Amino acid sequence: MPVLRTGLVFALPGLTIEIAEECSGIRSSMALVITSLFAGHLLLRSVWRQAALTVATLPLLLVKNGIRIVTLSLLAIYVDPGFLTGRLHHQGGIVFLVLALAMLLPVLFWLRRSERIADGKPVGAV
Repeated sequence: MPVLRTGLVFALPGLTIEIAEECSGIRSSMALVITSLFAGHLLLRSVWRQAALTVATLPLLLVKNGIRIVTLSLLAIYVDPGFLTGRLHHQGGIVFLVLALAMLLPVLFWLRRSERIADGKPVGAV
């Protein structure tokens, strides 16, 4: 789909949207960062691995918000323009938060596994 971007204004065929700076999914982004800090504190012993988990969250914030914007835009173009002002837009942050958490889980499992290997424990051991 062709897109013309000027700053925070995106012109799509049949639709022009402006991404407001305050409409960036900030609450779900904060929840993702807090969750990664909490999970790192509870599940990882090494400070550098905890930091790595939090740093891995940062690109996910961009991906999550990109997916959110693309999803809402495509739904508005192909299904109903009401998606730009509807519940998914205003209250759907949890949907995209769950998606981002699902993408972060493999990173957490890999970091936990690397701790076990560094400790000399077999990978399947508890």
